[in-house]
Amino acid sequence: MRRRLAWCVALLLGSACAARGSDKAIDGVDKATFRFGPMALGQAKDVDYTRAEGLGLVPTSPLDTYLNGVLAKLLAQSPVKGVPAHVYVRASGDWAAKSTADANIYVALGTLLRLDNEDEVAALLAHEASHIILGHANTDAAQSVQQRALQLSALAAQAQQVVDANQGKTGGGAKAVSGKVHVNDQSRALLLNTMLVSPAWTRGQEREADKLGTDLLVRAGYAPQAMSSLLRKQQSFETERAANPQAVALDQQFLGYDATQKVSEQTSKAAAKKMGGAADGLGALAGSALGSALEWGSKKVDEASHSHPKTEERITEIDTYVAEEYSGTAPALQAASWESAKDQDGTADVLENYIAAIGAKGKLSDGDVAAARKLAKNGLSAPTHAHAYPNYVDAAVQIAGGDSAAALTDYQTALAGPEPAGGIYIEASALYVQTGKNDKAVEVIESGYTRLQQPPSLTVPLIRTYRAAGRQSDADRLATQCAARWPNLQQTCSDAAQGGDAAPS
Repeated sequence: MRRRLAWCVALLLGSACAARGSDKAIDGVDKATFRFGPMALGQAKDVDYTRAEGLGLVPTSPLDTYLNGVLAKLLAQSPVKGVPAHVYVRASGDWAAKSTADANIYVALGTLLRLDNEDEVAALLAHEASHIILGHANTDAAQSVQQRALQLSALAAQAQQVVDANQGKTGGGAKAVSGKVHVNDQSRALLLNTMLVSPAWTRGQEREADKLGTDLLVRAGYAPQAMSSLLRKQQSFETERAANPQAVALDQQFLGYDATQKVSEQTSKAAAKKMGGAADGLGALAGSALGSALEWGSKKVDEASHSHPKTEERITEIDTYVAEEYSGTAPALQAASWESAKDQDGTADVLENYIAAIGAKGKLSDGDVAAARKLAKNGLSAPTHAHAYPNYVDAAVQIAGGDSAAALTDYQTALAGPEPAGGIYIEASALYVQTGKNDKAVEVIESGYTRLQQPPSLTVPLIRTYRAAGRQSDADRLATQCAARWPNLQQTCSDAAQGGDAAPS
């Protein structure tokens, strides 16, 4: 009897083990062929809309080929076949990444520079690919956040043009304000230029992507521990940013950025305090626009945080998942391949120059214009002399030093380069308005609006430019079109056409 009982217990335990073995997230995903959902814009348009946000994309380099090669290894393991995902590198020094309904994955260069091995690179891409495989971008929650992001992006651009116009009215732009005040203005402009609402995913969606991403990692030959290693890097980033709120660029769409209540409150209070003094250097109108944009954005980040898991919780959960499903699975981390990818001809110099430009942005934020100028110059050396990000940063340095002509040269170079960005069209147009060249201002912003397929993030700046150039009928016409195409932007576009600066509700 005892022997039979022992046999039954062993059988039951074996069944339990088998059941646990089938608890892998990937086993619960139905085999299918990928289909685009209702939120898809079209892959080309999606890429153009991303180019229109902030400083756009880093021009194609061998690094793109490497990243898409890693992604291909992961997608080969997916139960959903034919996923047309592609990786693009965003021109940003921040910790950020996102995937879209069009199966595009956007990773900030600053995130890649913080990774130590190919396994962490794969973990990043596996998580974003999992959102695509699981169709998360087509949920109601994702659509709601996307609409709020469009509002904030437009409001930030509107606030920036108010700043530029206000500086122009004082007579001579940067020369009319003190160096320190103007450096602070540029710091705020750099922050607002990349301000987006996050996170985009619900608590359940993030956990699903963490687990499925880990399964894809293992099946592609990577270490499952890389997912928690990646999340720990994210946690370190959050801690650093919480300690220095003014340095927070709210472009935090990476892995459902953990905007915990504590961090969000610290950021909101500190930023509001700093923004509150903006009127001293910019005038009441500009100070109000900047303050309302950041305050509204912080509020939305705080709202989103309540339904989103903390990074610490996700680390614990994924460590438990790996221990249960992949105990004893720990292949060697592939550090050499990642270092080799960064050292390739055509990549190493690009990375070095972007690191210099990112450093210049930091120095400018600190008020050290001299140090920023030196780093910005290094960022413009070949092969990145025509890239948008280094030229944008150098232009900010030039404006801080009172040389608007040199800044315009930077903008013109970037617009003629391989990846013109929305932020460049906005800045160049605003600077032309300051110098009294309204026709040129309209020409520049219109060209960007057309070239990037009429993106929402350039709609408000174009309305404001029409108004500044005395073309009120064109401003009203575009505001009406905006309301029809982007209902959530109706009030923002109407305010831009009428000269108001209210934040969206």
